[in-house]
Amino acid sequence: MLSGYEIAIVVAVFLIYGAIRLLPRLVAGSGAYVSAPQVKFDLDQDQPLVLLDVRSPREFAAQPGHIPGAINAPLAQLKDRLADDEFLRGRRDQPVITVCQSDSRAAFAVRILKRFGFTQPRILSGGMNAWAQEGYPIVTAANYHPMAGDGR
Repeated sequence: MLSGYEIAIVVAVFLIYGAIRLLPRLVAGSGAYVSAPQVKFDLDQDQPLVLLDVRSPREFAAQPGHIPGAINAPLAQLKDRLADDEFLRGRRDQPVITVCQSDSRAAFAVRILKRFGFTQPRILSGGMNAWAQEGYPIVTAANYHPMAGDGR
């Protein structure tokens, strides 16, 4: 049988865990999430959208890889990249889907994009984990060639 103190610790751990899981959604705001099937559908329909992968270059190229056509802009460098990259600046009014491994860093990226005037930043719900789970195409280190245009 657990004592009152032990129960309080268990409850506190669950509350802290829940707060950590909710933080990205609170940072990004409501309505900012989009599912992997919706992104895949939009890509298949040639909808104008930007896939912005905010993971490190190593994560971008390593397993599980990245979504074909995604641009790698690590979260730590995103502000500088937005200030310098004319391609990105010219797409402020297009949907920008931020991608990371799960969706935590992508939520912070949405906040940065909003500050830079992007009107439709979104988060790939579940990130690359969700994309891979759906079995959608992925570029891996074995077939990743940045000079060939993939990954910008």
